[in-house]
Parts: sequence; C-alpha cells; structure tokens
Amino acid sequence: MAYEIPGFSRSYTAGADLSAQQFKFVKFSGATVIAPAAVTEAVVGVLQNKPTSGQAGTVMISGVTRVKAGAVNLVAGAECYILADGSVTQTKSTQTGAVGIAETATTNIGDTLSLLLKPLGTYLGTGI
Repeated sequence: MAYEIPGFSRSYTAGADLSAQQFKFVKFSGATVIAPAAVTEAVVGVLQNKPTSGQAGTVMISGVTRVKAGAVNLVAGAECYILADGSVTQTKSTQTGAVGIAETATTNIGDTLSLLLKPLGTYLGTGI
C-alpha cells in the first residue's frame, strides 16, 4: 500500500484543469503549474490534490509522496523516471536522471506507489 511522508509542499495556482493529474508530476508555466507534455521537461514536484484552472494546487517537492505508475511491475528500490503524462516508469528514456526511488512496488499502470523524491535540480540539470 502506498504511503507518504511529507517533506516540503507549496501551493501554486493551477494554469489548467489538473483534476486528473493528482499524484502525477507537474511543471511550471509562468507562475502557475500545469501537466508536463514531454519527458524532457523540468518538473517541480507531485500534485497532491485535484485543482481546476485557477484553483490552488498543492505540490510536494520533497519527502515521500504517492505517485501514479505509468508502467507495469515497478519494483521497490529502483529509480523512477517521468513519462510525458507526469506518471513514472523505471525505464530510462530521454530524461537525464531519475526523479526518485520507489519505496513500494506496483503491478499495474495507474497504481499508486510511494516515491522518495530526489532533490530538485539534480535530474534535469535546470535547477529551479
């Protein structure tokens, strides 16, 4: 069962309807957050709630968060990488590094796992 150990979270205005983005990574769009569109985009953290456009979205930036699996059979202890929809996989593609380490396993796409977030600025080289 997925769990979380909150570290640092911030509230940002949703720049789009993010009601389907809960427990997925989000990125900045100006002063707002939106869903990423590619695996190479710099993400800020994992959305904790379901805001619609203009509402406050809570984004976990550090700690252990729940996150949606974008692949089958994710194993605990392995590094995770973002997919274009903000979910995670354990198959590295065009990203330059991992966004975290899985603390729990999943078997199906869409399952929720616990992810120990890696510090920002270390996985995409952009530093936020």
